[in-house]
Amino acid sequence: MGVKLSGPIALLFPGQGVQKPGMGRNLYDRYPAARRVFERAEEVLDMPVRRLCFEGPADELNRTEILQPCVMTVCWAAYEIYRESYGLEQVRVMAGHSLGEFTALAAAGSISWETALLLVKERGRIMAAAVTDRPGGMIAIVGLDEAEVERIRAEASALGRLFMANRNADNQFVLSGDTPAVQEAEVLALAAGARRALILTIPLPAHSPLMDSASRAFTAVLDRLAFAMPAYPILANATGDVIASVGALRSELANHLLRPVDWARTMVQMRRMQVKTVVELGPGRVLASLAQKHIPGVTSWNAEELFVDFAEGAPAAT
Repeated sequence: MGVKLSGPIALLFPGQGVQKPGMGRNLYDRYPAARRVFERAEEVLDMPVRRLCFEGPADELNRTEILQPCVMTVCWAAYEIYRESYGLEQVRVMAGHSLGEFTALAAAGSISWETALLLVKERGRIMAAAVTDRPGGMIAIVGLDEAEVERIRAEASALGRLFMANRNADNQFVLSGDTPAVQEAEVLALAAGARRALILTIPLPAHSPLMDSASRAFTAVLDRLAFAMPAYPILANATGDVIASVGALRSELANHLLRPVDWARTMVQMRRMQVKTVVELGPGRVLASLAQKHIPGVTSWNAEELFVDFAEGAPAAT
């Protein structure tokens, strides 16, 4: 490959929100490994994954039961290219944001990729059904500190239940809850001087106690599956700590829809592990950019940069 990576390396897998028509197309056109992944995903899922990822339309791709397996397919294609190109000898740790945690577990050998793909498809279906039972929304707030966001959350809660859903950095948060409260939080955040207050295109209150019925349904699915101890350290979404046992892994996944994602702690843990390079394997570079800003001295790459922009000599798929 055209880029030399310095270890220790962290492999990061993004989640819902990175999807867009065209994702994965450059990898598919260039690499046989990616082509095999997309073809296998269509067999496993019985879905037109290539058409959805490459062409959309966006309205269809944004449906949670569609986007979750599609995003995971793109992430796995990028992972397979990485594995064939660089190997895993320098990988110190893996982590995935929300949906991405399932890709990380597959990459670490805790569950097969095909099983994980079916699992996230079912996760998406359960979450889509929850829109009818428990409608709501989510809002990303950037540029305010945690105390100010907590003040906004408490004040907006006068119009409905509202919870902290993601702590992505010391000035990037996501709130989740009832729609009137989410809308009020947008007004309050902008009035407080937030750099951005964006209501997400996710019509449900993910990563909050309002997902209780969906969480019970998803836990029933998890209970039918066998998990192995990951072969590489996986950082838990809820705490940022390394998942230390299969029991801890099951607890992490059983509460996946209820607990907030504390990605800020994940980055603290990567600093402690002295990670020198982070590679985001999936669409976009949201996680790579967060790492670049919050882990001193780290070098960050995403899949398009490694395998397309700086890999001009790479062969096209045949």
